[in-house]
Amino acid sequence: MKTKVILASLALWMGLGLATAYAQDVNQTPYIEVTGKSEKYVAPDEIILSIVINEKDYAKKQSLEELEKDMLKALKNAGIDTKKNLTVVDMSSDFNSRKWRKSDIKLSKAYKLKTLTAKQVMQVLLALDEVGISEVSISQIKCTKIEQYKDEARAEAMRDAKRKAKILTDAIDQPLGKAIYISEYDYTPARNYNRPMLQTRASSVAENAIVDNDVPDLDFENIKIDCRVNVRFALD
Repeated sequence: MKTKVILASLALWMGLGLATAYAQDVNQTPYIEVTGKSEKYVAPDEIILSIVINEKDYAKKQSLEELEKDMLKALKNAGIDTKKNLTVVDMSSDFNSRKWRKSDIKLSKAYKLKTLTAKQVMQVLLALDEVGISEVSISQIKCTKIEQYKDEARAEAMRDAKRKAKILTDAIDQPLGKAIYISEYDYTPARNYNRPMLQTRASSVAENAIVDNDVPDLDFENIKIDCRVNVRFALD
């Protein structure tokens, strides 16, 4: 039993010794550490709108089905493929607890609509404004190829790090070795848009828009991709 304990302690001691020796060897390796950066600005190609229609918001006693038909017609007139880009998110009801008459129950329905450009968003706002639907908000703005662009930014950041290291080592006639440590940081900010759109702006444009050509050609702000890498290069 004592022999086994001794052997186990010896193996542990040898393992710790090897690990310490390796750490010392790594720490003693001369190196240069630099930061590489890359920034990209990419245009969003998908804007998700949230649309809510609610029976209680309308002076006319229209049913939810009638409101939905008006909305679908307006979206189709705006060139939207509703079968492909419009989905139902939720349906609920609001009723007076003191009365259980059917007329007291007010229905509401929420949708998500995928659009591709800012101009298309404005066309949707104008079309919905004409039928009295104004509860519209942006739920998400994104670029569907964001990961591809991030990979490109990472590669550019690595090249930038190597370029900087080469400039520094060439200045002292020191050969640049292989990378021995790489750490990557993604500073691309998240973009949340859970807020109502400016209905007054949409209404103002709707009053002045006479034909489709009057819709302003607007653009959303580009999405910034900010990638940085810390790299250690061995010095030969």
